[in-house]
Amino acid sequence: MSEARRRVITAAIACFGARGYAATTIADIEQAAGLTPGAGGTYRHFPSKKAILAAVIDTIVGVPDDEIAPPGNDIEATAHASLDYMNADMMRFFLRDLGDFPEHRQAITDRTVTGPYRIVAERIAEKNASVDAEAAAAVVLGSLIHFRQNEVMIGEGANGVSQDRFVSTWAEIYRQLLDPQRE
Repeated sequence: MSEARRRVITAAIACFGARGYAATTIADIEQAAGLTPGAGGTYRHFPSKKAILAAVIDTIVGVPDDEIAPPGNDIEATAHASLDYMNADMMRFFLRDLGDFPEHRQAITDRTVTGPYRIVAERIAEKNASVDAEAAAAVVLGSLIHFRQNEVMIGEGANGVSQDRFVSTWAEIYRQLLDPQRE
């Protein structure tokens, strides 16, 4: 992917998050991407705003499994990376606009919710047959998503604990699910 194309996609996520898809213009995206607004630079890479949206969705769903579903090794780093992945602009776009794009909603849901839940449930089931792995995955990943949602919707610090404290406790709970004999 060219650097200009990557800049347009990154700028589009920021603009869609800040203004919403409908209120964002190509000129807004061009300006945020460091291109000259109205000069047509974006059209060298994308034929329309819908094509930019499709590229944004492709970028989101193209993230590898290990970046969105915590592996059993460096859980804290992966949790921080997952929270960073759920950046404020992307979350605002999902919460505000994704309902307007049912053709993209399923791909986003499969990649950012269903896929990670399945992966984590499989990891838990493999290590701990004594728990309902699917429910445990929903609790573990749901809390991670909820932590970020609170910060996006209400503001940083809305959860009452720092991200580091949250991740530390979250990782300990996840480790207990993966290794119930652990003390």
